[in-house]
Amino acid sequence: MARVPEEERWKIVQYSLRGYSQRSIGALVHRPLKTVNRIIQAYSEEGRLCDAPHRRRPKATTEDEDALIVAAVVENSFQSARQVREQLDVNASLATVRRRLRSAGLRNSVAARKTVVTASNKKSRLQFAEAHASWMADDWGRVIISDESTFTTRQDQRMRVWRTRGTRYEPANVQGVAASGRNCVNVWGAVSRHGLGPLHRIEGALTSQRYCTKILDNVLLPYAHSVFPDADFMFQHDLAPVHTAKVVKEHIENRRIGMLSWPAKGADMNICENIWGYIKAAMVRKPVHPSTGDELGAAVRQEWEDLRADYDFVPALYASLPSRMAAVVSAKGCMTKY
Repeated sequence: MARVPEEERWKIVQYSLRGYSQRSIGALVHRPLKTVNRIIQAYSEEGRLCDAPHRRRPKATTEDEDALIVAAVVENSFQSARQVREQLDVNASLATVRRRLRSAGLRNSVAARKTVVTASNKKSRLQFAEAHASWMADDWGRVIISDESTFTTRQDQRMRVWRTRGTRYEPANVQGVAASGRNCVNVWGAVSRHGLGPLHRIEGALTSQRYCTKILDNVLLPYAHSVFPDADFMFQHDLAPVHTAKVVKEHIENRRIGMLSWPAKGADMNICENIWGYIKAAMVRKPVHPSTGDELGAAVRQEWEDLRADYDFVPALYASLPSRMAAVVSAKGCMTKY
């Protein structure tokens, strides 16, 4: 029932002081007998017209326990509220543990996934970014950027992490991604400042020799000569073992392909990664997911072709490359938000 206004309470008390019965008062003010009795009793016993002060329940946790809860996820931000409660043996509900963490400015979010980088990786990444810090979008526009990706019908499990706002890409909050041993549908793709280039499905194991003939000779070079007829371009690929084999290096030299030396673990600097991410997100949103390799391959190609029609997408990624270099320099070689 709605709260009784104080002036109405005073009217009820006045009726009582004049000798009216509580039942009569209830009829006059249109209130239940129980309400009238409560108001009159409060006035006669305590001289009070307002509501009694609410007695707050004691906190389920002490201040020391609150501090331990927060400290537990600061030490290991990937713990769940249940794990924290069990670790500390706190007599509190999971909702209480979560409230204590949120009140400390922490929120439970899906962890960003980035490749784990070693100290050596950080050094080479930083050196590369510093060497290309002065490159503008036009400089990057001479580079054909390539990458391989694996698509699967099963989505990898994402971990959750407790973190403060704006710290998604802090190293302590990032989920490391190991190389996948699964072979579903593997593709190779390339882009240039002119937009999306060719997409090639890799059938079977990609050996160094097959990389030279099936991809470099049959796919890359015809595309490169079509968009750079003056042959004024550079080619980029990562340091995957297939790419760094002696036979590949000799093949590239024989074909006189200018190369952009790329650092290990440079995924956040490779704009193809953004394209793969976009395609995978688009496929997840589909109401019906591919169930066979051929269906999956066709779906990936369709998304690639649909994205080709967005003429601003790839140029915007090229325009982001100077900022990516600056971000790596600022992060001292650590992984960045890209």
